[in-house]
Amino acid sequence: MATKQSPRTPTKPRDLNAPFFNLRETAWLLHCSYDTVRRYIKAGLLPCSQRVPGGVIVVTQEDLDAYHRATRTVPIRRSSRKPARAAA
Repeated sequence: MATKQSPRTPTKPRDLNAPFFNLRETAWLLHCSYDTVRRYIKAGLLPCSQRVPGGVIVVTQEDLDAYHRATRTVPIRRSSRKPARAAA
């Protein structure tokens, strides 16, 4: 018996090197929910495009790369000093 999957469930893309991804595939790539991807697009954090008005929203590979560069965190610089000992 086949189960029906929600249209908002993130799904793995067939081709990870594809030039375009739909919102479900984008959610899977970003490890977040479908609604989070929509919020990122609405807030302007993640660019997207539509081929026709009212059509399917797609995100390009370049847009995903730009998003990762913009949201990447900088590693904390660690000092070479040893931490102080706790008082006994």
